[in-house]
Amino acid sequence: MEKDSKYGTGYDPEAFEHDLQLISQLMRGKKELTVQLAQEIYYKIKSNNITFQSSKGEAFLERVLQNMTQAQKARIEDKLLAKKRRKQNVKRLFRINKIIASVVSVAVLLLCIVFLNWNLILDMRTNYQTKKLHDKITVSADLDTTPISDTSAQADEEQCEPPPQTGLEKQDEPVILSKFTALHEENEDFSGWLSIEGTKINYPVMSREGDNDYYLDKNFTGQPDKNGLLILDYRSNVLESGQNIIIYGHNMRTGVMFGTLKNYKDKDFCMEHQTIRFDSLYEEGTYRVVAAMLSAVAYEDEDVFRYYDAIDISTQERFTEFQQNIEANALYTTGETLEYGDSCLILSTCDYYTQDGRFVVIAKKIN
Repeated sequence: MEKDSKYGTGYDPEAFEHDLQLISQLMRGKKELTVQLAQEIYYKIKSNNITFQSSKGEAFLERVLQNMTQAQKARIEDKLLAKKRRKQNVKRLFRINKIIASVVSVAVLLLCIVFLNWNLILDMRTNYQTKKLHDKITVSADLDTTPISDTSAQADEEQCEPPPQTGLEKQDEPVILSKFTALHEENEDFSGWLSIEGTKINYPVMSREGDNDYYLDKNFTGQPDKNGLLILDYRSNVLESGQNIIIYGHNMRTGVMFGTLKNYKDKDFCMEHQTIRFDSLYEEGTYRVVAAMLSAVAYEDEDVFRYYDAIDISTQERFTEFQQNIEANALYTTGETLEYGDSCLILSTCDYYTQDGRFVVIAKKIN
C-alpha cells in the first residue's frame, strides 16, 4: 500500500534510509564525486549487483553515470565480464577437478579391492583351470567305458591281426591311461593326478626332464601363475618297483596346491584321511599314510637325512636306511609298516618353522 506524507506519494522512509546509508558507504566520507570516484562506485555497484530502493538512490546513480564517459563505462563492464568469466572458469575447473577426484577415488578403491582380493582372484582362476582339466579326464573316462558293438569289435579283431614275428621286437612301451591321453596331448609334461579327500588337493602333477622348478610359477599352459602346479621330481620313476615318488607343491596361505597338506600335522586328521590317490600317467595308485615329519633343505656338508634324495630304495641297505630315518624324524607314525619292496609317495611343501623348512607326508603304495 502506498504511503502519503509531505514527501509525496510513494515515499518509503525505510528505503530512503537504506539508500542514504548505501550512498555514504560508497562515497567513503568524500563530499565531492570525482571522475575516478565515480568509476570506483560504478565498479562496486556492478560487481556487487547493488540496487537502490528510493528516488534518492536513483538520483545518486544518475550523478555517477554523468561523471563517466561511455568508454569508461565500457572498460568497467569489460573488466567485470572478464572477472565473471574467470569465476566461471574457476567453478568449471573445480567441477572438473571434483569429477576427476571422484573418478580417481573410485579407481583407487577398486584397485585396493582388487589388491586385497588378488590372491582370491588368482585362486579362482586356478580352480577354474583345474576344473576344466578334470572335466577332460571325466569325458575321456566316459568315452572309454562306452560299449562297442559286437560287429565293430569283430571288425577290429579282423583288422588288428598281430604282425609276423621277426625276433627283433622292441620291448613293450608303457601305455598311457586312456583318461589321461587328452591332457598329455595338450602338454607332454603332464604326469598324473593327485587327490586327497578332505583337503583342497585335487590337481594335475607335472614333470619336466631335468627341471624341478619350471612349474613353480606356471600353470598347465605355461602361463605365469604364482600358485604354480604340483611337481613330480623328474628323477622319480613311476614304473619301477622299489622307487619312491616325490611330489612338490607350494604351501599357499589360501589353501590351493599344498596349502592344506599341513592338515596332516594333526594325527587325528591323518587317521581320518589316511588314503591318498595318485594316478600316474600309466597306472592308478592308492597310498596309505605311514608318517608325517618336519625337515629342511640341508647344506652340502651336513650329515642329515635328505628325504628329497631318497628315491631309489630298491636295495635292502637303502630301504633300511630310509625306513630308519623316517621313524627317527617322524612327528608321528600311523601304524602302517614299511616292508622291503614297498614304494612310497612323498609329498613335500614349505614350512616356516625354520629357514628352508619343509613339511613332508610319506605314504606307501597299497595296490
